[in-house]
Amino acid sequence: MAFADGSAELDRTQLKRLAEWVDRADAMYAIYESAGVEAGATVKLPGRTSEDAMRLARMRADNTTHALKGLFPVPIGVEQFAHSYRERKDADLVVNDFAAIQLYPNLKTSKLPGCNPGQPDGLER
Repeated sequence: MAFADGSAELDRTQLKRLAEWVDRADAMYAIYESAGVEAGATVKLPGRTSEDAMRLARMRADNTTHALKGLFPVPIGVEQFAHSYRERKDADLVVNDFAAIQLYPNLKTSKLPGCNPGQPDGLER
């Protein structure tokens, strides 16, 4: 999710998209072990220091984590990562002012086939 300059709050559209994403993710796997939230903020803006950018990135991670935990159907542990970036990226769709979520499914309870189609399921080396 991209954030506006200086903002750490998720807007209504972001919350709606996050809720839809959580619903789709919840339908894919029975159980998730944990999640990770990574957030970033750009330093190179007038009057913003590296410390300001890190504080903003942490706030984005905190707010995104809070929203994720509120929308997720069961309690889930979330590890947070915050980064500050010296420069803005130039592309319109890729920015350094963001929050991203990674969900980690419990693969043991998901009953997924093994990675190697030549090996029977459950056979370990």
